[in-house]
Amino acid sequence: MEKSKLSDHTFKKGKFITPWNEMLSEVTRENSWFHGRLPEYFWIGLIIKFYGRRAGLMKCNAIFRILREEVPGLEAPRFSMILKLDISIQKGLFEAMLMIIDKKVFAPLTAIFTYTDYPIFSSEFQSSESVEERIECINSLLREASDHQTHFSTDIRFMVLYFHLLSGKLQMPSASIEAILEYPHLSHEDEIMRSIRPRVRAAELILLELESFDAKYLDYFWEAVSKMSDCELYYIDLTESPPDSEIYISQVKTILEYYTSLLTSVSPLDNKMLVLLGIATYSYKRVLELVEHNLFHTISGRGITRVLIEDYIMMKYLLKHETSHSDIWTEYQYYGIGQYKLIFERYRQSGIERPSSHVSYEYMDMLVNEYKDKEFIDMDTSYFNKQNVRLKAKDVDEQDLFNYYYDYDSAFEHGLWGAIRESSLVKCNSPSHQYHCIPDIENNQKLKSVWDDCVGVMNKTLSVLEGIYGLPTHLALGEE
Repeated sequence: MEKSKLSDHTFKKGKFITPWNEMLSEVTRENSWFHGRLPEYFWIGLIIKFYGRRAGLMKCNAIFRILREEVPGLEAPRFSMILKLDISIQKGLFEAMLMIIDKKVFAPLTAIFTYTDYPIFSSEFQSSESVEERIECINSLLREASDHQTHFSTDIRFMVLYFHLLSGKLQMPSASIEAILEYPHLSHEDEIMRSIRPRVRAAELILLELESFDAKYLDYFWEAVSKMSDCELYYIDLTESPPDSEIYISQVKTILEYYTSLLTSVSPLDNKMLVLLGIATYSYKRVLELVEHNLFHTISGRGITRVLIEDYIMMKYLLKHETSHSDIWTEYQYYGIGQYKLIFERYRQSGIERPSSHVSYEYMDMLVNEYKDKEFIDMDTSYFNKQNVRLKAKDVDEQDLFNYYYDYDSAFEHGLWGAIRESSLVKCNSPSHQYHCIPDIENNQKLKSVWDDCVGVMNKTLSVLEGIYGLPTHLALGEE
């Protein structure tokens, strides 16, 4: 199945909806292939796995014909539905199946559907295999069929589709049916299968609208298989050799020292220069933290990258809109000081002392009063100049920084699940555990280094200063 592009999605009420979910109701976990459908059709997979593709499909077809004869009203070849049949019907079906397949085929399932809860099935298919052997067979098949697009999974899905075509419940154009019915007679290596397999998978998805799922069966299945084996944890180590960061930090410091000397000796009251250097120095101090505390592969490193991008975008935004404001540099300062005032006033109004807080409220109040009495400082709770970072990035032609970096790093700052999954959970490689995740309390998972991106954005920031104030050649980055 060809992966859909972002442009193929439908945007509704702030949400990108996939092409498939636009056509069908959203596929729930219970209806998903691995969690919801594979446990139901596991028995079909066992037959194909045991006898091989061609013979296995033929034996499945023979069993389907028995199901149609003995249980004409059977809605679907779901194992939960077979196990719900009357005991006498079950016994007759299983005895008929054993005329077609060896009891070893379904023996692994007796580790799940035990004699205590399913005496008819268990007694008919119990064999000499050890529990360990049965568990290994289950895990092996779960692993092989976990991806819904593999050849093996598509074989299982074809048989499910074929059952519905035999029953006449699924109506399709004759041309489509003819193409799909060629499936069992062709090898997966045949070129035409490249077009038939997606048709099979797409048609099997339509069955979700026709079939109902059994939540209790799914819970029973997964609870049983999950207890059969231990977690097989693995993590990805994306650490690299430490960058030669000390040299870079030294060069940036030298450049900022040059601009600081310009401010103090040539233009000590230049408000614009103060703001630009203040922003650049803040970015520098964040990079310094990155280096001094070795945060290259950490969650905190992503927060630092995000700040550098926002600082750089803000610098360009202020410069672009400078002429349309009487004094955008003072406005920017009092916007930020107003945020400090709001926090302090909330604290003061609460009447609660917080001596152990990391926030120095009294010092914050002193900063608010630094330039003028705070009674004349408003508190703006909206974005500066009424535009969020995304709009500011677009305004200054830096959409790529926002789309590919800032938005990603923001997920870590806000603790969104994608960031939590990437940084704080490690994967269990056991299919019987549904490839679940385990909290990474040992801190084994290391993220990709942010160093190159931080350097790139810091360089852009310094380029803004150089474009306005110039820079001696011998101080340029990369020079000795």
